[in-house]
Amino acid sequence: MMGVATRWVALRVRRYWLGRNPLRRRSDRLEAAGVAVTVILLLFSVWPAVVMGRLAYENGLRAERAGPGIRQQVTATLLQDAPDAVVGPDNGVAPESRAAARWVAPSGGQRTGQVAVPAGTKAGTAVKVWIDGRGELTRPPTSHADTLAGAVITTLLVIVGAAATLMLGLRSFTWLLDRGRYAAWDASWAEACERWRRLS
Repeated sequence: MMGVATRWVALRVRRYWLGRNPLRRRSDRLEAAGVAVTVILLLFSVWPAVVMGRLAYENGLRAERAGPGIRQQVTATLLQDAPDAVVGPDNGVAPESRAAARWVAPSGGQRTGQVAVPAGTKAGTAVKVWIDGRGELTRPPTSHADTLAGAVITTLLVIVGAAATLMLGLRSFTWLLDRGRYAAWDASWAEACERWRRLS
């Protein structure tokens, strides 16, 4: 596998190398220059990808934060029975339901809201919920593993997006050069045929 990759790279370098080959046309040199520019821009795309990954990581760290005044888990009491499990249109059974519950906010005031609980949970049951600094329901904190995964995925997506865009641009540029080459070949063949016709 490594040998195949090495040969592929060697063939590409030989193809685009700007040597003194007299058979190289202007379009060949333009194509080589286009490949070089594409590689350089791809390398430069690593920096914004790292920046975006860093921003995603910092946002993830904020989503991990928990504690008084930020995000904390408190005990809520159900004010009503949660509905029983319901069979959906796809014959799937929903394992959770929503029911009204009451909890104490960090300021000491009472808060109420709809919380997710197992289907059929009875009123008066104590359940754990996550609230923010104002006492409103919020999502639980994310894990550090999720933060790292999000940062890595963001970085890779930026690099892949930049690579796809650059390759599309290079492909379009090569297509234009090929059209010029085909036109030049057609003109050369027409000229050669005309010369042969005159000599015959």
